[in-house]
Amino acid sequence: MKRILIHNATLVNEGREERGSLIIEGDHISDILTADVPIQLHYDELIEATGCYLLPGVIDEHVHFREPGLTHKADILSESRAAAAGGVTSIMDMPNTFPMTVTLKALEEKQRLLEKKCIVNHSCYFGATNDNYKLLAHLDAQRVCGVKLFMGASTGNMLVDQADSLRHIFESSPILIAAHCEDQEVINRNAQRYAERFGGADRVPMSKHYNIRSGEACFNSTKTAVRMAQDTRARLHVMHISTARELGLFSEAPLSSKKLITAEACIGHLIFDQKDVQRLGTRIKCNPSIKRRSDANGLIEAINAGRIDTLATDHAPHLLTD
Repeated sequence: MKRILIHNATLVNEGREERGSLIIEGDHISDILTADVPIQLHYDELIEATGCYLLPGVIDEHVHFREPGLTHKADILSESRAAAAGGVTSIMDMPNTFPMTVTLKALEEKQRLLEKKCIVNHSCYFGATNDNYKLLAHLDAQRVCGVKLFMGASTGNMLVDQADSLRHIFESSPILIAAHCEDQEVINRNAQRYAERFGGADRVPMSKHYNIRSGEACFNSTKTAVRMAQDTRARLHVMHISTARELGLFSEAPLSSKKLITAEACIGHLIFDQKDVQRLGTRIKCNPSIKRRSDANGLIEAINAGRIDTLATDHAPHLLTD
């Protein structure tokens, strides 16, 4: 097998930085050497990394690769190449493609496409609906990373809004439930109020997206999901937390196998705030909406404190014309 020596890098791993070297044999890391170990080894290729950082591959547990059905925007090959170029070596793909990944047949087809076209490590989520909870028992935990649950409507319209269906999903899922938490009743009420104010839904300014997909909608839904997970002992991962208020619903503890309720933050909610919406408009329109700078700062503090357990991109390409 070909031996590659990455020499004298700053290794970033397991919460530490130290100078050292790394040996790759074939497709695997065979050894990590600290700086004080003399290197007297055979190698076929030397990569001199003095002054460079060497990091583990990133796991992005929240992406939308647009295949099948939406390949005019992107596909599995194009987006997995982009992931690899950015140091993302593992991805977990969302189910709101076309057709949606809400049947076992659609799941098999998505997995087949990923195996054929994805150039990085991969898994995908199975989408929950109001009436497919009986399929959850048939999911293979070795191949399916979680059940995606939309508690607020978003792209693909996979909204689960029936109380009985929610209860069944939390009680029957054998694997992690990854929840998009926004209270649809609050959103609908806000949307109606602004439509009346501006003379129609199509006349509401984009700047009011924040007021319609409000912090209240996020908090109410996240609170419901956390309560249901506590009642049923389900494994819950709340995706794209966007408000500081929601953070009080999560424990401040290191991520471990015993932590049944975890939280995710997405990069957009850390970088942008309402001032950026005025400048960038629909290019940063997303659900949940971009919130205030105080919310973004609260999320950053929660990452450092352990209330937020994962960072993700929610990578979801659109054409600029969209």
